[in-house]
Amino acid sequence: MGYFSQQHLDALTGDDHKALQEATERMTNLHQKVFKAISLSDMDLNLLVAPKDAVNDNTLADPEDLDTLTVAYTRSRSQAVMIEKLMGREDVASVNNLRPHLHPAIELRLWKEGFVIEVIAERDAWYDQQNLMGKLSIARHKQELYTSLMGMDEKYRMGFWKGVYPSEMHLASKYFQHPRIMDEWISTFHPLADWLRLGIWYEIDDETLTEEGIVEEVMKQIRILYRFYIFFLWTNENNFRDFYTNTPS
Repeated sequence: MGYFSQQHLDALTGDDHKALQEATERMTNLHQKVFKAISLSDMDLNLLVAPKDAVNDNTLADPEDLDTLTVAYTRSRSQAVMIEKLMGREDVASVNNLRPHLHPAIELRLWKEGFVIEVIAERDAWYDQQNLMGKLSIARHKQELYTSLMGMDEKYRMGFWKGVYPSEMHLASKYFQHPRIMDEWISTFHPLADWLRLGIWYEIDDETLTEEGIVEEVMKQIRILYRFYIFFLWTNENNFRDFYTNTPS
């Protein structure tokens, strides 16, 4: 039996309040099991919102689209405060006044056509976006990224679009094998203007999204995406932003 049903998807944009409540309860239950598994792993992923607000309709894919159920795992609150101060919120950034959209995250998203697991840095997360571009200016790091992308599941998509609908301009995983294509693709990315995203997209009847198997499947994909998340996440130990900001235009 599938963990989510078509009725759950329809309820996101319809008026079946009972089905929407059930979908929310299932998403919350999934999050609780996944977050517990994350806490027992070596992955540094956290919530920037209160636990009771973990499942919400605020997708990083499109802040204006409320027809989703999402949960986002990201850097710690203390790290988020530091980054937001570096971004110019010196006087207002605090653990009680954080803006989740300023930070990359691994997002689980239920939307009207299925289920998605993505690492997303929306355009306002420009500090980390610039860090990635600086890192990719170094040949060995760019090769590291390309090597990691090879062999990704065919359901994976990469791109720079905004929205819960996949863009026609997304890059399918079959192209991850070709450095020339990747070079051309990366060259079109613009921090502060584009959404940076890589994720796996499921039909709701996917055989891996069962009652018994969904937590294992989600954790499997989170571990894969975590490699990319930490690749471009700015930290004191992963500081390449100066390579971008000091590059002649």
